[in-house]
Parts: sequence; structure tokens; C-alpha cells
Amino acid sequence: MSPAELLTLLTKARAVLDRYLFDDEEMLRDDVAAVCTAIDDALPDETRVLVKKVELETAVRRSAA
Repeated sequence: MSPAELLTLLTKARAVLDRYLFDDEEMLRDDVAAVCTAIDDALPDETRVLVKKVELETAVRRSAA
């Protein structure tokens, strides 16, 4: 599977689990909440900015050129 397909699958799984987060007595199910949290941690955060790591040596070489 491609990464995009895996993200889609995780998102769908999270949506399904969301329906089971509370039981009939409106009690939070810890087991489902733990899985939802793990999925949330695995999904990319839209507000997160990926920073490209630049090593000092590479930057120095480029500035010297």
C-alpha cells in the first residue's frame, strides 16, 4: 500500500472507532480511547511544519561556492 492509502485507511479506522468511544451508559471506553490516541499520533498533523534538516558542513560548502 502507498502511504496515501495507509493514511486513508487510518483515517477511516479512526472514524469507525469514534462511534465506539462511549458505551451504552455514556462511559468512556479506555481501550478504544487508547487506540484512537495512537491513531491520532500516527496521522500527520496539518499544523505541523516539516523542517528540513541541514547539516552545518553542507551549508558552509554552499556559502563558500
